[in-house]
Amino acid sequence: MIMDHVEFDREPPANLTTMVMAFRGWIDAGQAATGALRHLVRDLSATRLAWIDPEQFFVFTQERPEVRLRADGERNIHWPRSEFFAWHPGNGRDGLLLFCGVEPHQKWRTYTKAFLDVAERCGVRRIVSIGALLAGAPHTRPIRVTGRSSDPAWRSVLEAWGIYRRPSYEGPTGISTVVLDAAERRGMSHLGLMGQAPHYLQHNENPAAIQALLTYVARLLNLSPDMSHFAEAIKDFRTQCDREVARNRATREHVQQLEQQYDATAGEEQQGLPSGELDSEKLMQELQDFLRGQREGGEER
Repeated sequence: MIMDHVEFDREPPANLTTMVMAFRGWIDAGQAATGALRHLVRDLSATRLAWIDPEQFFVFTQERPEVRLRADGERNIHWPRSEFFAWHPGNGRDGLLLFCGVEPHQKWRTYTKAFLDVAERCGVRRIVSIGALLAGAPHTRPIRVTGRSSDPAWRSVLEAWGIYRRPSYEGPTGISTVVLDAAERRGMSHLGLMGQAPHYLQHNENPAAIQALLTYVARLLNLSPDMSHFAEAIKDFRTQCDREVARNRATREHVQQLEQQYDATAGEEQQGLPSGELDSEKLMQELQDFLRGQREGGEER
């Protein structure tokens, strides 16, 4: 099958009615979104369906291709990946289209059209977007997740879980917002889940944030991914964070302050899935501060 900017591994099915997407970039703090998506792909044994050719959308001096060695010692070049995976539950039921990619540098409207052309061809009617931002969240407490949706049924679920938040942010945005806006104009409904990762940690991967997003996606889509390994990974992660925080008095005091803020709002949350958020104005300020830092210091990769 031929489609602009997209290469298919096989003929796409037309009954992948729900899509889950995650982009690596500044709304992927702690690699929570892409980590959760990759876990789903592995756990469901989803198979690659298609990929977006990176040539038109990336500046390769910013997002460089990587050279990797094969088992025979020969080298392969790996380009920035934006891949679609298909999963079918069997019994004639509709399947899932899973997407994991890198936020493109340029031609976002062209990229979005190619992205949604694939979704439309596969029969997607609703999209779940997952992400994570750096926030004033202590690593010693459960990760909080908030959600929003254009779909009344999904919105009611988010409200029942106590995590629905009406959009109020204004300012620079990411590719996922652009995609969801265009998807809505094509008649697709959408839901966004956003986790909060501690802003003071420098770790590449936060297993607690990955697990939190996976938990909500699984409940939302009636999936049962194996998450048994997360308990040990989270324990090790928090132990390492405790050691790092203990080395610096200012950081210790900052974490204690964040814990007090977290605990002060914990009682206000509903008892659905473990969830919640800090004060919305503070959360938006955290995001604005993070964006300002990105503009001053370059994008997180």
